[in-house]
This record gives sequence, C-alpha cells and structure tokens, in this order.
Amino acid sequence: MEFSAGEAPCRAAARVATDGGYHPEMSGHAPLSPRIRNHVILVVLMALGGCSRPPESSLKELQKARVGDLEVVLLSPSASLQPGPGFALLEFRDGNGMLVDVGTVRVSATMPMAGSSPMTGGSEIKPTPAPGRYEVATDFGMAGTWHLDVEWNGPAGRGATRLESRVQ
Repeated sequence: MEFSAGEAPCRAAARVATDGGYHPEMSGHAPLSPRIRNHVILVVLMALGGCSRPPESSLKELQKARVGDLEVVLLSPSASLQPGPGFALLEFRDGNGMLVDVGTVRVSATMPMAGSSPMTGGSEIKPTPAPGRYEVATDFGMAGTWHLDVEWNGPAGRGATRLESRVQ
C-alpha cells in the first residue's frame, strides 16, 4: 500500500483500516471478516480521536499582541480557554496577516495568586505543518485570569510577550 508524501498520518491510518484489513503484498492471506474489520475500524477511529482538531475557520481569537512587526495571536475552539486539559493555537503574523516562521517557541502559563506565589499551569507547545502556527496543549488548574508568557527565537528574530486570557 502506498501513501502520498503529503497524506496526513491520521488519514493514512484510517485508509489502512478501511482497505479490507490486509496489505495487498501479503499473498495467501485472506481479508478480515466484515465483523472483525468493523472492530478494527472502531479501534483505529477511537485511537485517531486525538488527530482531529477543529478547523482553523472555527477558532476564536482570544487575544492579540503586537511586538515590533509581528502580531502574536491566541486562538481557541471556544470563546475562552477551559480549566483542565485543553487546546489552543498560537499564530505569528506579519502586518499583512500572513503567518511568519519564528522558529523555536516557548510558552509558560501562570495565574497570579493574592498573597502567595503564582499558580503554574501546564502548557506544551509544538509546531504545526504551517510555519508560524503552533499547537498549545494547555492544562489550567482552575478558572481565572491566566498569563501566557510567550518567547521565540528564529528567522524572524528573538522576542517575547505576555498574553492574558480568562479561563472559565
């Protein structure tokens, strides 16, 4: 079975699961029965659940900061970030709104706490296939106003900003 170079891994895995349950180069092997194949498809689809993300057009802009010629934009599938594990996107755009590759990006999440040290939240960032767009896995311990400190270093130079977002 061949996969095109640009085929997404999730789509490729789904294609394998729905192609009769066997590889065409495995001569002498019979295809799986429809019942077993349906179970395999179900397991693959459940495993691929993490591959699906909302389309960019359905994301809401939560905050935007300008740093020099760059705009740093925080996007979310809902009108606010959610407590507990979640998902957001960070985009770096030029003055025309085009994505800009900024290289290595770091994000840290903190929530100011009156009379004590700030609470830290989980935030793991990874680049997407689109240069200038980064997926952020978040984990906020509670509702409130959180600060996302963003730093980058790469082709567009070095920079930093703080985004503030309501988690509810």
